[in-house]
Amino acid sequence: MELADTGLMGMYVADANALAEMADILGRKQDTEGLRGSAQKYSEKLATLWNPAAGIFLDKDLHTSKFDQPLAPTSFYPMLSKTATPDQVNELLTRHFFNPDEFWGDRILPSIPRNDLAFKDQDQWRRRIWGPMNYLVYLGLRNYSTPTAIRARKELARKSLDLFLIEWNSKGHVHENYSAATDDSDTVENSDAFYHWGALMGLMEYNELNGH
Repeated sequence: MELADTGLMGMYVADANALAEMADILGRKQDTEGLRGSAQKYSEKLATLWNPAAGIFLDKDLHTSKFDQPLAPTSFYPMLSKTATPDQVNELLTRHFFNPDEFWGDRILPSIPRNDLAFKDQDQWRRRIWGPMNYLVYLGLRNYSTPTAIRARKELARKSLDLFLIEWNSKGHVHENYSAATDDSDTVENSDAFYHWGALMGLMEYNELNGH
């Protein structure tokens, strides 16, 4: 609650725009205008969280106005709200998404960068890969048509399906979250081995193959 949060703001703007579309279809003009106005307001605020030196969106301390340095896939959520410019998208993908020291690898997207000291903990939000997080980044990537964004989208979909199938084919598991380091995702007791949102890991590639 003490931070301007890139992830929450990105999701809020995307939600407000989606609700505005629904309100417009229903003929609720006042609601449409209010939602679009709110989306515009917070999209402009979210744009100020771009850190040009780091080449990525970062949370900001509301008291000191300083950027909070820890990275997460939520730093890509300004694509979900279409706040990020195409140039910013290319930079954050090149410098961070495709960076093997951070998020890139055979198993993506870890919930913290690989070079973070907490990555070795392999527990829940400290390292594991989550279906909802991957899917929201995927939806954000669908908003951009640059070659870098298209490549990132397709790679994320394919690699997510690969993670899903390793566990599904060997154990019939649809995990709450997946290991970012090994093929065995049953390495922590507090990760449910059969959890509904794990199916999102396969839905991305399904969308790609079927043009959805």
